[in-house]
Amino acid sequence: MPYRELQFTVGAEIAEPLGDALMEIGALSVSVEDAAAGGYDENPLYGEPGLSPEVQAWDLSSVKALFSKDLDLPLNDLVAELKEAGFSVNPPQEVIIADQDWVRLTQSQFEPIHVGKRIWIVPSWHQTPNDPDAICLAVDPGLAFGTGSHPTTRLCLEWLEQCSQESALNSQSLLDYGCGSGILAIAAYKLGFGEVFGTDIDPQAIESARTNAQQNQTRIQFQLPDDIENAVGNQVFDVVIANILANPLQVLAPALIARLKPGGQLVLSGILERQVDEVITSYQNSLQLSVWGIDEGWVCLIGKLSPKAQNMAFSSPRSIHDEPKKLSGLGLKHIVTKSGLIKKPLSIKKQLLAGLAVLLIAYPFATAFWRMPMLHALAPSMDGSPNSIGLSAFRAVQTIDNFLCEWIPCDRKAIADFKAWRFISANLGIAEINNRDPGLPAAQSMLQIELQNRLALPIAIPGLELILTDADEKTIVRILLSPEEWLPKTWQSTHPDFLLTGASAGEVFNLSIPLQVPSNAAGYRLRVAYPTQSPTNP
Repeated sequence: MPYRELQFTVGAEIAEPLGDALMEIGALSVSVEDAAAGGYDENPLYGEPGLSPEVQAWDLSSVKALFSKDLDLPLNDLVAELKEAGFSVNPPQEVIIADQDWVRLTQSQFEPIHVGKRIWIVPSWHQTPNDPDAICLAVDPGLAFGTGSHPTTRLCLEWLEQCSQESALNSQSLLDYGCGSGILAIAAYKLGFGEVFGTDIDPQAIESARTNAQQNQTRIQFQLPDDIENAVGNQVFDVVIANILANPLQVLAPALIARLKPGGQLVLSGILERQVDEVITSYQNSLQLSVWGIDEGWVCLIGKLSPKAQNMAFSSPRSIHDEPKKLSGLGLKHIVTKSGLIKKPLSIKKQLLAGLAVLLIAYPFATAFWRMPMLHALAPSMDGSPNSIGLSAFRAVQTIDNFLCEWIPCDRKAIADFKAWRFISANLGIAEINNRDPGLPAAQSMLQIELQNRLALPIAIPGLELILTDADEKTIVRILLSPEEWLPKTWQSTHPDFLLTGASAGEVFNLSIPLQVPSNAAGYRLRVAYPTQSPTNP
């Protein structure tokens, strides 16, 4: 059955209400497109999570309404009806759309995609390539991002393929953070990774990824973030890969790094070339990122988490003369040293007394200088699903430590740690401000924050750095709030030594901060910052 398509060209402010009116008149569907697409006047709309465009239309929009061919409604009558409803529009262009096999037409737009040397993304309605070395991913276009056609996805697939050529992967694990359709996790599994997990905040993406995993006969767990915590607990991975967007990648820096094994590799994509420096800066306190590849203006960054330093004992080469020799026949055991002197070994009782003396002398120095760093290294995280045994053991250590600190002077100054802080929620009410004339002065807005110390020991309270950006993501202004400025006054009065003692284990701050925000602000980033260190994204 053919259809009638009516095309109206209108301004951005009436595109959406006009579409609603056309649906009420009897339109089967309505779409809004850029009337200047492909021309010099094209005006792209950009939006990221939390930074959606204020108006979901273009300066000059083409509103297309599809009607049944049987609808008996002359164009003049339609325009008159719209004008009565308050829409001043010109008569539309009318196009007759022939009936087609829409499923086949849609499928014809998706051909197999060849990525790298061996990877093929093949929709289910196509035959797989006749190549014995091909790694074929059966992925159909759907509601979730990830069909292999986007440069960011291609970059990640090419990195995974290169990784599989350089080393054996069957003992390595991978987490696909923001998995979308699951294409990267599925590729990793087929390329040889031994254990693969995927997570996404979108339930539809999880369902799509599970369907694709089943279709590809792969054993991969795809879970929502809360569920992945229950599935893997505090597990860390050899590779964490995140193909999202620059802003969320900066906010998620601590979460992604926390999932990496020492020596593990982090792969980030979804980053434009102009955003590279900001993303690298967000991770610089934990690892050094570098550009691995660029495709059509999109960049893939990689970095390796340095293994934790290990204490190693070094000794000089020894000769046979350095080895102790036992002499018998005297009724006692003696030791002949290199110098030739004969010494009788200390009794167990004397050894214990000597060890205790060393401990009593050394411990005051350790508690004075290294107590907090040692406790910080042992402290488990209290968010998610903490290991109850590890948490109980650490609390026992704290009990012993508190007892000893009653008799020995201890360093009680809380340690500074970016990764200890987690933004449970953050919201800056800037939507109303975007409607203001850019020439008007800044208006007051409200920054609402829920911030938690997620470690099981006190952590030094940081400052807060708020970075406001315009619609092009260029920094407009940086606002740095000291602890005295953002902490609730009532809390400060009950914790007079908070600059020394910090926030207690697991403490949550829930507060609202009034701010003057420029009228052209379109987005923001919120980070924690210590005065003597660079800020990072908790």
